[in-house]
Amino acid sequence: MVDLRPYVAKIDWPVGIGTKHVQNASYPFLIQEKYRAGYFTHYAGEGTVRSAKMVHNGEQVDLCLCRTKAHFTQEGKCRILTLDPVEIEFSDLTVKLQTVITFEEGSSRIRFDRKIIEMSDPNAEVSIDEYMVACYGTTEYPEDMTPLTLELAKDGVKTKLAFAYKCREQSMDGADYTACILPPIDTRVSLTCQGREKTGYFKEGYAFSPMFTLGYTGKLKNGEVFTTWLNLEKAD
Repeated sequence: MVDLRPYVAKIDWPVGIGTKHVQNASYPFLIQEKYRAGYFTHYAGEGTVRSAKMVHNGEQVDLCLCRTKAHFTQEGKCRILTLDPVEIEFSDLTVKLQTVITFEEGSSRIRFDRKIIEMSDPNAEVSIDEYMVACYGTTEYPEDMTPLTLELAKDGVKTKLAFAYKCREQSMDGADYTACILPPIDTRVSLTCQGREKTGYFKEGYAFSPMFTLGYTGKLKNGEVFTTWLNLEKAD
């Protein structure tokens, strides 16, 4: 996913003479690959994108760099994007992975299912890292991120971090959600997860790479599915 706008926030964005936005009528984004470097420089950690990484014995493959095709179907109010399986080759293991992305009409939740449909070693296990690298703004220039708050929670216990450009990160085993609250655009974005050995985390950016990262790591075996939801809400 290379473009994401928090329309659910219904942001009041007056434009014209006498407002804060004399000429810029663009609706703010959370992910925008044209303005925020995107997947083509993501290998350097500078791009905003929603994807996943597969890890095995220290080797890592970023799925956003794996080309494939997709097919559209609709079931009731759900619009489903089924990606053709991609083959991931590690030095001692080959994994065939399929992704299904589901958009439900009237909902601000986007579901991502990652399923291993074949492995060269049926008894092997791989790690998965579902991530979202994001920021906010309307141009290629970063906005002030200090009003943002990063958050992890499990069983009602919350860990919060005020964004201060210090490149900090935190994780929590079995986290119920990982989230970022963005008061300047009245938005709360979060990831939730259903998967084996799930661990939620967030990462804080720094001055020259000011994006924040939300994510979940977990484990997958042949035939298993790792599911995450990207959730958008109005902050208040």
